[in-house]
Amino acid sequence: MSKRRTKETSLTLGECISQVQDILRKRFCLQKLNGRPFGMESQHKHLLELLKRTAIQGESNSILIVGPRGAGKTMLLNDVLNALLEVKQVRENVLEVHLNGLLQTDDKIALKEITRQLQLENVVGDKVFGSFAENLAFLLEALKKGNRSSSRPVIFILDEFDLFAHHKNQTLLYNLFDISQSAQTPVAVIGLTCRLVRMCKIKY
Repeated sequence: MSKRRTKETSLTLGECISQVQDILRKRFCLQKLNGRPFGMESQHKHLLELLKRTAIQGESNSILIVGPRGAGKTMLLNDVLNALLEVKQVRENVLEVHLNGLLQTDDKIALKEITRQLQLENVVGDKVFGSFAENLAFLLEALKKGNRSSSRPVIFILDEFDLFAHHKNQTLLYNLFDISQSAQTPVAVIGLTCRLVRMCKIKY
């Protein structure tokens, strides 16, 4: 009994921290709620259409889903994503990045998490970037398979969106919205929040 207990707890501090981080990511960013929220058929249809335009036609979009806690925002989004991934062309090509304002408390942490989820740590390596925008642009460029029409679409999901609006200089939001408005890699930026973010708090 004592040997088993010793074996189970013989993790380094770094390994323990990594396990805790994985648990938190799954609970905060990858929570799966079954079912479809009642009375949101029109919102479901509209959101699915926007994401199809990004995933299939390469059109960038930005969406903000606002509602009180427990209203079904996450359930709605998960149901739409499940429907989207039923399309073979989308399932084989689209990438998802899940961020949460409670976990990614500044833009540097968020950028590191984006790199991890896109599995581009080896591509970045020891490269030094002059700015956040340059770093993010490099990540998205690494996903391209040729011209823009063959680039892999990326869906960025920002839960607790209002917390990202409080980051210093709002570098992450500025660059994501800038990319969504430009002719670069097709992206969809989806924010979920229980607070109505004042437009004056978001800098463009």
